[in-house]
Amino acid sequence: MTLIRTLALAALLASALVAQAPPATPAPQVEPDPAILKAMRSKVFVIQHRDPFRLQMSLELLGSGTKGARMNWSKDEGFNTITVRDFPENLALIEEAIKRLDVPSAASNAPDVELHVQVLFASKQPTAASNVPEELQEVVKSLKGALAYRGYTLAASFVQRCDTRSGRMIQGKGQIEGSTLGFGTAKDPSHLRLEWEASGGLGMEQRLNAPASLQIPKFQFFATEERSGGSSHSLAKIETGVSLKEGEHVVVGTSVIKDQGLVIVLTARRVN
Repeated sequence: MTLIRTLALAALLASALVAQAPPATPAPQVEPDPAILKAMRSKVFVIQHRDPFRLQMSLELLGSGTKGARMNWSKDEGFNTITVRDFPENLALIEEAIKRLDVPSAASNAPDVELHVQVLFASKQPTAASNVPEELQEVVKSLKGALAYRGYTLAASFVQRCDTRSGRMIQGKGQIEGSTLGFGTAKDPSHLRLEWEASGGLGMEQRLNAPASLQIPKFQFFATEERSGGSSHSLAKIETGVSLKEGEHVVVGTSVIKDQGLVIVLTARRVN
């Protein structure tokens, strides 16, 4: 019992001492030396291409760190600025760094791209070479060496211009008469609806000493037969990712529709 009372008394004394202890006195604020402040200069830098907040993070190490020196960014009313107060030599370093860093990004300099989507139908019977444009003759020659089809016909061609900086999906669609490819009947004619889309954040990639290439994370193509009576059914679907060097023709997918082959060829070209 004596031990318990002794401990209780010690706890009460400790709490009393804590309660009576005076509050900690905050450290006095040291004002910047007036002579140092007098030697500093202020300058406002207008930022044209980069985010001022992120740019400031890269510039802070160029400041003197002396008390009284400041660096602030602003986006007020559409004006992107960085305001600096520091010694003249630090201002000169910061100004030189801004000239080198505040430039358009590679993405913003990227030109628009024309994406060509060409749809070929293939048959086991040979066809005239004129059924395929000259630019695809080499592609057809390669296809004849890889596939069992002897004849190729250009069924549809799409050209879509896109801005690779936007990252937006691009798409195209059209239709062709089914009778030209042997679909449908005289009593129940049909047409083929062709649709495609390129999505997932298109981007133009430029590597040193190599042609530019267009990256398409997701390319989809759909072929649907639609009858005059209103019925429809899917004939083919192709889905793949694609990397296209500028100017080259790439076969991105093949499928079989009835007794014919379906071949999709993509080409990308930069345009100003």
